[in-house]
Amino acid sequence: MRNVFALLVLIFCALNQSTGQEVSSKNWTLIHERTADWCPFCGTYGWEMKTRIFEKFQNQNVIFMAVHHSGGLANATSQELGTNFIGQGQPIFYVDGVDINVSSSNITQRLEETQWEIDFKNELETIAGVGINATLGHSDNTLKVDARVEFFSAVPDGDYYLGLYLVEDLMHSQASRTGQQLHKQVLRRSLLDNNFGKQLQKGAISKGSTFDVSATISGITASRENYKVVGIIWNKTPTKYIFFNANMVNVGIPASSQDIDNTELNTFQSESGSVVVDLSGFKQLNNGKITLNDVTGKTIMTQEITEQNPSRKFYLEGNFSQGIHIVTVTQGKNKISKKIFLQ
Repeated sequence: MRNVFALLVLIFCALNQSTGQEVSSKNWTLIHERTADWCPFCGTYGWEMKTRIFEKFQNQNVIFMAVHHSGGLANATSQELGTNFIGQGQPIFYVDGVDINVSSSNITQRLEETQWEIDFKNELETIAGVGINATLGHSDNTLKVDARVEFFSAVPDGDYYLGLYLVEDLMHSQASRTGQQLHKQVLRRSLLDNNFGKQLQKGAISKGSTFDVSATISGITASRENYKVVGIIWNKTPTKYIFFNANMVNVGIPASSQDIDNTELNTFQSESGSVVVDLSGFKQLNNGKITLNDVTGKTIMTQEITEQNPSRKFYLEGNFSQGIHIVTVTQGKNKISKKIFLQ
């Protein structure tokens, strides 16, 4: 039993010291829409296509980005990406950079053809993958991103870049639709100075080569849950940047965050498997909440804090997956987080 416990401690320490950007070994498909908030067709059949993309591919290795080439949601990054791909007008839907010619009468057919493409790619060997760790600080509103590209196979001459992008779910108007609408995964900005990212290497790349890229952006104002970070490997040619592979992650919580009077947060897993959050060390127990997230930042469970609990112990019950999780206690504007390894 001691050996098992020691092994778990070593695993936890190793994970705690790593950057967290586990490189994906999957082939991802990028679907992006050339769109604009003033475009009437983007609010009719374009909106239907986008909605069905989320419904059909939500559990697959698919990334969607709404790229506004003009209008109220346009920005320098979306405009440059928009001009990189052949096409006039909007909405235009691209799968890995290729216009799939969506119209109001062929949505179902185009979705099925996209599924065939995804299934085909899943059978192929992954040449290079991306790993991303993204966290948003509680008090300083600073987004920190660490990314790694690994080449699983050698590649011939090329000019390879890694772009890092912030996408956001937000409320905004849309032509042909009434009132404010939820626009999902809108491309908001590049996290690097070049809109197509940092050059990794020009020329042939050998098997096993890795490249690390980091970015820090301050002044992020919206809620962490609204954001995702996308990493895209591009191969630059004389005329355009070509999609190579990608990855997308939720924005997580810095495990070292601690803003509540330097209070010790005692968190552990009981024999029954529940997560016990012991707040007996807190000077004051104000109304707030306890949130359990996985290491990617996905919220697993939330529980309210009430002052009427005399034991100051709160139990999160559930069938939790094994691995690193993050417990966060929020009281007003103050937060404190701690990592816990669940068995």
